[in-house]
Amino acid sequence: MQETEDKRRKFTTWSGIPIKELYTPEDVQGLDYERDIGYPGQPPFTRGVYRDMYRGRQFTIRRFTGVETPEDTNKLYRHELELGQTGLAIAPDVPTSTGLDSDNPRCKGDVGFCGVPIDSIQDMEIVFDGIPLDEVTTWTYTIPLTAMYYVSAQNRGYNLKNLGGTTPTITWPLPTPLDLPWEVSIEGREREAMDFAEWTATNVPKWHSTGISVYAPKDNGFTCVQELGLLLGIAITAADAWKERGKVPLEVFFRRISFEMATASDFFEEVCKLRAGRRMWAKVCEQRYGITEPRLMQFRVRCQTQGSTNVIDEPLNNIVRIGFGMLASTLGGAQSLHANGYDEALCIPTDQSMLLSIRTLQIIQEEINVTSTVDPLAGSYYVEWLTNELEDRAWQYLRKIDEMGGMIAAIKSGFFAGEYKQANLDWVRKIETGERVVVGTNKYRLKPEEVPYQVPVYRFEPTCRDRQIERVRKLRKERDNAKVLEALKKLELACLGADNTFPLVMEAFKSCATLQEVCDVWRKVYGLNSYSRMDL
Repeated sequence: MQETEDKRRKFTTWSGIPIKELYTPEDVQGLDYERDIGYPGQPPFTRGVYRDMYRGRQFTIRRFTGVETPEDTNKLYRHELELGQTGLAIAPDVPTSTGLDSDNPRCKGDVGFCGVPIDSIQDMEIVFDGIPLDEVTTWTYTIPLTAMYYVSAQNRGYNLKNLGGTTPTITWPLPTPLDLPWEVSIEGREREAMDFAEWTATNVPKWHSTGISVYAPKDNGFTCVQELGLLLGIAITAADAWKERGKVPLEVFFRRISFEMATASDFFEEVCKLRAGRRMWAKVCEQRYGITEPRLMQFRVRCQTQGSTNVIDEPLNNIVRIGFGMLASTLGGAQSLHANGYDEALCIPTDQSMLLSIRTLQIIQEEINVTSTVDPLAGSYYVEWLTNELEDRAWQYLRKIDEMGGMIAAIKSGFFAGEYKQANLDWVRKIETGERVVVGTNKYRLKPEEVPYQVPVYRFEPTCRDRQIERVRKLRKERDNAKVLEALKKLELACLGADNTFPLVMEAFKSCATLQEVCDVWRKVYGLNSYSRMDL
């Protein structure tokens, strides 16, 4: 029976790349070690961005965290650091992530649910109260939240030059299944991203100010080939915009760029994806922009396990999936890792799953001895072949985007709307037909009453929404509203002109403007995005 099933099975990677039964030296003929693999810390960086990789600096353990209220999130951040987590990441609720205040009528039911609401500098100060900002790096999610973070740090007496972290600035509004009519236009987002990167280059030099994230597309079913092509396509568009702007040397842009990707369950493909990404970025730097200084060619990447690979059926099985995903990211050479909570298909992570997430990464670092040598899978016929194959296919995808006129043109043409739709359909079809096996869901499935796993579920506090709305309304009554209006007007004039707008964003938040008030200025000046919704 097993032999018959194996003969019928199509052996492919999750990206659909056919897998041979055996790989030999013939599959890597023409591979030149110096040119194609090389040494870690040197171009083409196939083996890693640093010479000694994890022997010199372990990957950052950074969970994406936010719960209910700023006070609750602060307690959680403190606890994470006590458990040994080495970085923080703000997980905002939906209103905050889309630039709306908690008392906006559109936000009913979403405030504090699956993230922390941050309406003003007041909330940001609560979130990071008592946390030593110069001893931890923070992933801040959006430019407005980063501005609040900087103002909060200044209020506490920190020199911004000592702060480290990352802002995923270039997550241009690619098509999604959501109708988000309040999103700022692509052109507006590009302007704000460029202003932010330019300002931080001088004022917050340790900050990764151009963050390219393709986590969401991958989590919606994009393949590793599409993920690589999309990631580099966005990075090239951002580099071209910086070069065209011409205000600051191009080298400054490359010094502080970083990337974020999702890690799915195809172990070897995820390893090879990171190796291919580093090599491709090195080629882009040198061949397209003439960047040859190794430090400026580094592909520094944050990896988070792909949420859609964690399922509601037999949720403890997700612990294994997450562990293998984080092992793949480690063997692939990522710089920052987030292990999802095993229970995230059911609820936001409980204390139990949070601890398991942190311990999973600590076990990889401390117990199983995979970080003692650099790129231990290098030289495997299969690994080197698959790295090459992923790179070749990703270049083809990039060429397709170039032929459409680049990323922005491809978005506006509806190309990515089609890609999203097809990716979602393919994901569901493969699981429903069993083409992609999900143990406990479409194979070896038990009846619910037969599953022995007992899983605690996070219980959302429904009153947190009312408390947050009361806080933001109280702020508007007690602040100097004339000062706020003046700051917002200055920001609007700066957006209409050519001067850098980011200092005015900080000034607005310092005056106690709310998140939506600042974002509304952008919406007014730059217009709204008309390419964010895909027709399902």
